[in-house]
Amino acid sequence: MDASTLINIGAVIVSISALAVSSWLAKNQFRAQRHANHVGPILELLSEFRSLEFQRNYAFIRDELPGLSSDNGISGLSDEAQRRIYDVAYFFQLYAILAYLDIVDERFVSALLRRRYIEIWTALKPFVSKERELLEIGDSAVLHILEAFVAKMEASCPVDRQRLLNGQLRR
Repeated sequence: MDASTLINIGAVIVSISALAVSSWLAKNQFRAQRHANHVGPILELLSEFRSLEFQRNYAFIRDELPGLSSDNGISGLSDEAQRRIYDVAYFFQLYAILAYLDIVDERFVSALLRRRYIEIWTALKPFVSKERELLEIGDSAVLHILEAFVAKMEASCPVDRQRLLNGQLRR
């Protein structure tokens, strides 16, 4: 092999390597930019979650709502109870939507908030079911995404959740 052939082979190898590195960097940059665009809304959601009012509304749903009659659905409750329900339920549904859109890691949300999701849905389910029945809208509306997300969480493996929290589970 003469020197010009070796130089050409070397140039091709360098070009292919540069293309591979550039592609890898572009992919990582795209992922970083995509997540950076959502940092503000996620921080705002976390701020809401930490608020005393939100925690009181959550406790109301978990502790007091199951003692109320679900015969008239959510709309049959007092305005204050409805406000508390919609405040908390749509907060959790929004996180489910962010997970479905791959803006936040679904496994991470599940690992951290699984118990809260299940508690909220357990308390809300009879009211939501009755509301859907009264409005004649079926299962495709009124917190449907929340319901589906909780079902997915209930079916998830507890070992994987614990491994994720311990930092042992990678994509």
